[in-house]
Amino acid sequence: MRRRLGWALAVLMVAGCAEGGDVMLHSDFEAGSAGWASQGQADFGLDQQTTHGGKQALRITVAAGAELRWQQWHRGFGPVHPGDEFSVGVWVRTRGVTDGSAYIALEYLDAGGARTNIDHGKVSPDNGRNDWEHLTIAGRAGPSTAKARLCLVLNAHGTAWFDDVEVQRTLEFAPWPDRGGAERRITVHPDQVTQPHFAGVGFHCFEHTFHIPQEMMDTVVAKRWRELNPSFARLNDSNAWDAAMLEQVAGHLLRLKSTGTEVYMATWGPEDTANDDERRAYARKVVDRLEWFERTRGADNLRWFCLTNELSLKSWGSLAGDLPKFKAYHQALYDELRARKLPIGLLATDASPISYWHTLEWAAQNMDDITAVYGGHHYFNESPPGDERFYPWFAERLEWAVKLARGKGKEFILGEFGCRQDGGTRNGRKWDACVYWDTPDEPLVGLQLADAVIAALNAGVYGLGYWTFMDFPDDYSPTYANKWGQFRWTGRDLGTRAPYYCYGLLTKFFRGPSAAVRVETDDPWLRAAAVRHPGGSWSVAVLNRYKEEVPVVVQVGQAVGKPFRRYLYDPAHIPFHPFGDLQPPSGTVAAADGVLRDRVGPSCLVVYTTRYDDQPPAAVRGVSVAATAEGHRITWQPADAPDLCYYRVYRGDRQIGSTVAAEYVDRGAEADPHYRVAAVDQSGNAGP
Repeated sequence: MRRRLGWALAVLMVAGCAEGGDVMLHSDFEAGSAGWASQGQADFGLDQQTTHGGKQALRITVAAGAELRWQQWHRGFGPVHPGDEFSVGVWVRTRGVTDGSAYIALEYLDAGGARTNIDHGKVSPDNGRNDWEHLTIAGRAGPSTAKARLCLVLNAHGTAWFDDVEVQRTLEFAPWPDRGGAERRITVHPDQVTQPHFAGVGFHCFEHTFHIPQEMMDTVVAKRWRELNPSFARLNDSNAWDAAMLEQVAGHLLRLKSTGTEVYMATWGPEDTANDDERRAYARKVVDRLEWFERTRGADNLRWFCLTNELSLKSWGSLAGDLPKFKAYHQALYDELRARKLPIGLLATDASPISYWHTLEWAAQNMDDITAVYGGHHYFNESPPGDERFYPWFAERLEWAVKLARGKGKEFILGEFGCRQDGGTRNGRKWDACVYWDTPDEPLVGLQLADAVIAALNAGVYGLGYWTFMDFPDDYSPTYANKWGQFRWTGRDLGTRAPYYCYGLLTKFFRGPSAAVRVETDDPWLRAAAVRHPGGSWSVAVLNRYKEEVPVVVQVGQAVGKPFRRYLYDPAHIPFHPFGDLQPPSGTVAAADGVLRDRVGPSCLVVYTTRYDDQPPAAVRGVSVAATAEGHRITWQPADAPDLCYYRVYRGDRQIGSTVAAEYVDRGAEADPHYRVAAVDQSGNAGP
């Protein structure tokens, strides 16, 4: 395999070949525009007056009345292989661009010329507005790619100039060897800590903003949260909340506090301001709300805050083109938080996707003194869920972000992540969801999320949140639907999606506070991660991307006092449960002198953990039944178990529900039913 260039170098390089890469395309336009083609209704040409240091540059001018259809210069190159990685650098200058953006895009094409995927550079109306600006792409070719095309786009009225173009291949694909039936070695290094204060695998949550009936809260939302047991959550904040909504949100924050969940909040729809006085007034309003949550209501698990989601102000991502204004807001928030001695740290920059992570560098250079933690988002639009090459690509980018943050003595949070986005329209509503739901690829989404979690643990990410815990309700908006949840909220359908039984294992057994340690595998088709929990117990995740079962030997590096419980996620056999109960362990594996041996099935995730106890809760007492107009109401005495998770309710031998409450209403009973109730603890042990 070709030697890989560091991703940071690929992102930051200016025109000119960096050592070790293949230059696939280079144009300074000094000899003209040969090889480039134009597309769309515009005036295309070469300009000798506005250049980036040379004699001439490419120009696009889109007249005021022209229809905007991604007017562009473009040029193809190849051959390109699936998995090849590229660094693109182009200088851009604009004039009169206010209603769109000049940007660059790298399209990947199959042998017939159809697009397989695309990577964008920064898209902002401020690109090149004040001076020549260097736009970059760190791209990766997806499956079926045979060639590529670089596009220099002006999707706006006005004029844009492009100059000194370079595309470099930073990694050339080479097949990974198939080691057949040989034993794969996975080595956990307990003395090489990648993150000493890991906050956990978690979720972005919206349920605090919805009206959720108490029965649904008890039997679905709170029950599933307590069983998945995430210790990290990102929540949206809003300036539009009235007193009643503030109380509702505070109740949710306290519910998260009761589960040991650390919270990061960011505002949806912050107010635009024109000057420092307006920003200070805005900061006072925001901090009033945060202080009320923290001190009046006691939600001291709220640790991090960001002005806005994904650098949005008047439009999505707009502050990516005006980072000094983002800084000015954060300065006002910082001053107000410090004046009140509130222990809430500010996060910069919350940018999405990876092509916007250049804003992290700007923040590190210009506002580190008021920044407590760095963070960004990414959705895996460039990789299908079965792509085994996604893991090393994503791990390298996370390592870059963590290194940048730690260079300032800070941490990095992956605030949102998810698989490929479906941005289409259904029945007049924008459909914001994972594109793989209700397709044969839905079970594979769990594997890609596991890849992301393992990459984050090995890179040293502080905490991470999948988008999202549960769907938005159907009646949220007549023009917008959000259906990203690990379980549905469609009418009365609250059923789990396949990845729930994969990602749920990771939230449950890779929670904070814990220490993530470095893990090595001797086969790139396998990847693994490990955390050491307080008290010395371990959780280890192993993901097999082979299409065959493989033998593994896991060297934990120290003696383990009891067998590992083994939990399996097999996308070919999803353990769907009508009430969202997680799958039980598939067995135990003893570790002799800190070494365990096992076989991991094809395309399967296995979680091994010693973070459990074998003592089930005591029998539930005081079960009684009363016939009501709603149905049979079963009540019981709350279990006296410090690690109680929830209760399972049975009619005869059939489970009819799960709940965190000490009561349940059976609406489907026949005459004289017999009920039983069993308490379940956080280890998954069910009492008699």
